[in-house]
Amino acid sequence: MAALALAPAAIAGQIVWSTGNGIWAMRDDGSDPHELISANSPALASSLPQGTLLSPDVLQTGGSTVLFLGATKAYATSAQPLACGADCSGTYELRAGVLTELGPVAGAADGAAYYESQPRLTADGQELFGSSLYSGITASALPAPAAALVERPLSAGATVAEWGSTGSETEPASGFDGAPDPADPSSAVWVAAQGCSYHVPDAQGVEQPSCQYAVQLGSPTSGSSPPVVIFDNEYVSANGGGPTSLALSSDGTMLLMVDPYAPNTGIYTTPVAGVPGAKPVTEVLAQPAGWTFGQARFAGSKIVFDAHQRLGATTTGDIYTLPASCTAASCSFPASATNLTHDAAADSSDPAWTSANAPIAALKVAGPPRVTAVSALARTIPAGAKLRLSVTASAAGTIVVRVTGRPGAPATPLPKSRLLGSLRFAVQAGVNTVAIGRLGGRSLLAGTYTAKVWLSGSSAAPKAVRFSVRP
Repeated sequence: MAALALAPAAIAGQIVWSTGNGIWAMRDDGSDPHELISANSPALASSLPQGTLLSPDVLQTGGSTVLFLGATKAYATSAQPLACGADCSGTYELRAGVLTELGPVAGAADGAAYYESQPRLTADGQELFGSSLYSGITASALPAPAAALVERPLSAGATVAEWGSTGSETEPASGFDGAPDPADPSSAVWVAAQGCSYHVPDAQGVEQPSCQYAVQLGSPTSGSSPPVVIFDNEYVSANGGGPTSLALSSDGTMLLMVDPYAPNTGIYTTPVAGVPGAKPVTEVLAQPAGWTFGQARFAGSKIVFDAHQRLGATTTGDIYTLPASCTAASCSFPASATNLTHDAAADSSDPAWTSANAPIAALKVAGPPRVTAVSALARTIPAGAKLRLSVTASAAGTIVVRVTGRPGAPATPLPKSRLLGSLRFAVQAGVNTVAIGRLGGRSLLAGTYTAKVWLSGSSAAPKAVRFSVRP
């Protein structure tokens, strides 16, 4: 009879997305959400201090490699807060649990800021992304950047090649948002800004000043006039920056586009082939007042997207799906959408979808989960004060802090130290701060002590730090 039991339903696909503090994955029905890598991971501690993780991508046709951006402003100085250095945002690759930094090593660079944006995987195993270099930064406003849509192999330090002639085009405020064709690695779409000397009529037929953007289609060797798939005009008063998302269907024949700025706000599809203005454009979902759509991707028979709402001083967002057959006439938001994340605190964004069934591998941690580093924020504290420890853990769990010592002992250790007490703290993967005020119901007296720290249940050896208490 056991052999006749029904097998579990097959996984239709998987979604990866960002919470800012981490990159997550789940089945595309919203089940089994799990973190792939945290911004606080020890693996990112040196390359991405005080960082955030965003813009993940995975190849929709069976991909399991995840690209994402790591962003930090830790290297900016108070005198030049916009000069965040050699890698303000750069691409990382997570493949089979192994992390590789593809962008340049982050660090200070006087008067400069370098950004990578919107990394996308190509069908031949390369990366397509936006590259922007600001130099000569001296004031509170950034100068015009040297920007281009570029491609490079997935290896650290790989050579970057400009895509087409994008280096001579104007990058929109929302980015080039290059989207490779999943069926043809030599083809991609991207957005180019065409200026703000245009006019489009509003709902009352009154011409309003507008900025125009062109979604172009081309190859790495395309010239300065690649074909245009569709034009997008936005009111100057809308303070837009072009479409915020492009995606191509698995066969490369349909374009999916998000336009969150007036007058045309929503998610749209249009055939890639054909002349703009002479082919159908379908509004899949209208963006209601008070909401902003961000990223949208084809996801098999569905479309996956993120939607954000401003609640007081906080922006909150979740990941949603809706049938790809929807039109604005038959579907509405949020009634027709399925909310997959339900986490107002996380501000989930930037979903990408893959048809792969095998679970995407999270970051591998060498050896058993462990405490990898411990340090005292102050090696000497006054009697009655709290001891504050910085504890780096390779995985979330419970740490044990055991303090031994001899109150009144001199600075050199004595053999007759005794156990003063143990405390437990819940920690996350990465750097944590814990404070110890009392042990065994008493404050620490003057003396020399040792704190040993380990992850409960782990076979890894504890880490130790010595500290002293002065009268």
